[in-house]
Amino acid sequence: MINVILNDIIDIISGGTPKTSVDEYWKDGTVGWLSVNDFNNDNRFVYNSEKKITKLGVEKSNTKYLDKGDIIISARGTVGALAQIGNPMCFNQSCFGIRGKKNIVDTDFLYYSLKNYVRNIIKRSQGSVFNTINLASFKLMELKIPKSISYQKQIAKILSDLDAKIEVNNKINQELEALAKTLYDYWFVQFDFPDANGKPYKSSGGKMVYNEVLKREIPEGWGVTTLSNWIEHDKSGDWGKEEEQGNYTEKVSCIRGADLNGLNGKGEVKAPERFILKKNAHKILEIGDFIVEISGGSPTQSTGRMAFITAETLHRFENPLICSNFCKAVTLKEVHALYNFAYLWNKIYDAGVLFGWEGKTSGIKNLLFESFVTNYEVEKPSEEVMKLFYEKAKPIHAQIQKNLQQNQKLAELRDWLLPMLMNGQVTVSEAKEELGMVAEAGAAYERDKEAIDSLFDKINYDYEVGVVVLLTRQILDRTYGKKYVHKMLSNIQFLEELPVFKDLAFKENGWGMHSKVLDKTIANQKYVYFEDLGNERSVLNFNFKHIKEVSIWMQKDDYSKDFVLKVENMLKIYQKSLINKDMDRIELFNTVLECMAVLETDDFEAVRRKMGSWKMHEEGYATKEDKFTPYETQLMIDFIKDL
Repeated sequence: MINVILNDIIDIISGGTPKTSVDEYWKDGTVGWLSVNDFNNDNRFVYNSEKKITKLGVEKSNTKYLDKGDIIISARGTVGALAQIGNPMCFNQSCFGIRGKKNIVDTDFLYYSLKNYVRNIIKRSQGSVFNTINLASFKLMELKIPKSISYQKQIAKILSDLDAKIEVNNKINQELEALAKTLYDYWFVQFDFPDANGKPYKSSGGKMVYNEVLKREIPEGWGVTTLSNWIEHDKSGDWGKEEEQGNYTEKVSCIRGADLNGLNGKGEVKAPERFILKKNAHKILEIGDFIVEISGGSPTQSTGRMAFITAETLHRFENPLICSNFCKAVTLKEVHALYNFAYLWNKIYDAGVLFGWEGKTSGIKNLLFESFVTNYEVEKPSEEVMKLFYEKAKPIHAQIQKNLQQNQKLAELRDWLLPMLMNGQVTVSEAKEELGMVAEAGAAYERDKEAIDSLFDKINYDYEVGVVVLLTRQILDRTYGKKYVHKMLSNIQFLEELPVFKDLAFKENGWGMHSKVLDKTIANQKYVYFEDLGNERSVLNFNFKHIKEVSIWMQKDDYSKDFVLKVENMLKIYQKSLINKDMDRIELFNTVLECMAVLETDDFEAVRRKMGSWKMHEEGYATKEDKFTPYETQLMIDFIKDL
């Protein structure tokens, strides 16, 4: 190990802010512009920013681009937050960009070294934040690094593997959450829960009845109720004492409003340890309880954020849990209503309904909880359907919480190894032994994805697939393979978005966008069949013995009519001269759409870089960038911008 001054081994990049008074610098901006709010968490990489600026804003300000892998560190306000750049982005003047000098320091190693350095500074300042970082600060920061770049990379690889496994678990949880939400929407928004014969209720002709209270149709046998009728009782929050004193003897972890997203797996949980009175032990949270934030929020965020407790949630904590005074805990009458209540509450919250049920005390927004749950009317599904949904959702959320628990242990191991490796107290070989229990991230992800698929045997899009194949044959006079259907639905999602598609969990595949749920639907071959063309080639064709059934569905309700219109619009696009019904052109269209959607920009260089990282499984091409020329890409970008 050698001691180095940070300033000697890095290039420092300064940020800036375009004038906020100039609309052209901000309106319809596509360039990521980072502030500390975008990376003030424990994630290694930052891939996106809340605010965007225009290319003109970049040119007319002091901000600079950071490349993928560069480091960003916050210098004012919340000082010392760190991340590596996942996609090229700009940043404000309250941060610095750091780029390791080649052949001196490995940038991945530098990220972890700085992370260790910042933690030591905070520890020495007894947990408080240090005031500021300026250019002179980098000349005062002294790090201990291995002289060998190779050894630096070995250290970074060990720590990166742990972060990679954490990221894999997060990706799996995102897929689980998306698929569970799809299941809820499929059953309780589209009303296609399994009927007595196991078929989708509404799509199979299940009787719908107009409800005067809700002003819409609901399935026959369902009722109307208020949320209070689901609730057995509630528990007020508690804050207790910071230390054990007098009768405050019961040690607990206190869940605050800021911890709710983390409890659900979308951030950190920093629940402080507190001590409460023994007589208040009835406030301790139990399996099936909900925590609702009743005070707080912001002008753009209502109160009412929610999390719920499962057995696996409790396993993540050493202490019993309570909620703080700014929250309220709710216990339901029926345990099988747990997931229905959760998804219904989130649906209401996401729709902004709770803004209308807020009051103010001393400038703080308060949710009028009792008034809301007593007066807000909702549909009440049948007990049978709720029980069935509970059985489907329970293992999904159990797995989510297990992954979060594993992430905690991985993070603890990483944070223990970090200073040991940096100080030379643990060698790379010793660390590898410690990491013997950590599975290879990629293999674990593929294995766990297969397990996810088995949870969703009831979700399908039989009618949608049938309509795509039928209309394609009628309008384009063509038949294509199953990849075409994936591209069609993902293109609709990118350009026009139907609510049902937002949770289909499309992922980048070697040949284009792909959905496991859609794959299983096509395999059902309910209204379509595979026509063998020989030479191991086949296309999807429509099974015309089902033409009446599918035609009725196409005119059945607003959703089906809207879906038909979206498919017809996409087929018109496919007829335009640049695409001209060609499957390779459709693939390029799908590829560029995905790149523009993910990057949130139509910048040619950014799109090409993204295509260069999109690996293919097609003979002769390693990436999408290899398959499609720069000229073709620019034409397609311009084509999409004109749509």
